[in-house]
Amino acid sequence: MVARSNYMAVDGYTYPPFFSRRYWIERFIKSEQYYIRHYVKYLRSEEYYTSIKPNKLLKYYYQRKKNMLGSRLGFFIHAGNFGAGLKIYHYGSVIVHPKAKIGKNCTIHGNCCIGSKGGFPDIPPQIGDNVDIGQGAQILGDITVADGVKIGAGAIVTKSIVEPNVTVVGIPARVINAKLWK
Repeated sequence: MVARSNYMAVDGYTYPPFFSRRYWIERFIKSEQYYIRHYVKYLRSEEYYTSIKPNKLLKYYYQRKKNMLGSRLGFFIHAGNFGAGLKIYHYGSVIVHPKAKIGKNCTIHGNCCIGSKGGFPDIPPQIGDNVDIGQGAQILGDITVADGVKIGAGAIVTKSIVEPNVTVVGIPARVINAKLWK
């Protein structure tokens, strides 16, 4: 059985340690990273008590705390959407479809939407590992995003990106530097 602290530790490497000066300064001034860290902690606790060690009472407790803090920060993320190593750098309108699957080490910069195009069938995107999603980017529809893709600020991705380690920008999003990474 995986311990809860080990389960949540995969996201902790981006945050300052408990006994560090930076942690206590953030705690005292209640910076945005302080609240984002707590949101991710509640999200991972809800996931832990949903799938690793099922406990309905604790699941609903952490779900409630996550949703209350999420409404203040503008986050709408369901348990089980993200793999290990989630990094959120800014608060403000991060909306993720309940059935979307995002891989490990995803970075989100705020004001992003990962969802379906609406209609029937309602199929959200599938996103690979190590994807960096820029400020205001939108990933919409039944598409696949490969591993290591960087999605530029304000980009609207509506077609699959099958080539790994590329940068996409624009409306609609297009690959701009596939050769740079090789």
